[in-house]
Amino acid sequence: MREFTTSAKTAQSTDGKLPDVPFRLDGVDMVCRAPKDAQLAYLLAAASSSRAQEDQVAAILDFFEQTLDPAGLRVFKKRLLSTEDEFDFSDAMRIFEGVCEEWSGRPTGSGSGS
Repeated sequence: MREFTTSAKTAQSTDGKLPDVPFRLDGVDMVCRAPKDAQLAYLLAAASSSRAQEDQVAAILDFFEQTLDPAGLRVFKKRLLSTEDEFDFSDAMRIFEGVCEEWSGRPTGSGSGS
């Protein structure tokens, strides 16, 4: 099982901006920097389940390109593109959902996994 956690903190900071979301992927610390509102709206709409699967994949990858800290993005891309690494798009999707939950303050899934 992959190690993936998000910090438990309030979705909105006192200045009204979304917080950066640190997480750990298999022992490597990474940070998703907070997107501006327009980026978040675009990415969530593009990744919607009503979109074609290819559009969803492209949106998730764009999301990480735009929000991951530079060091984390290098590790993320290297692992995702390596044929020797079991890290796959389904893992990236779980991270995307977890980060979105952190920013929205509510779970994206059924909640049965608590």
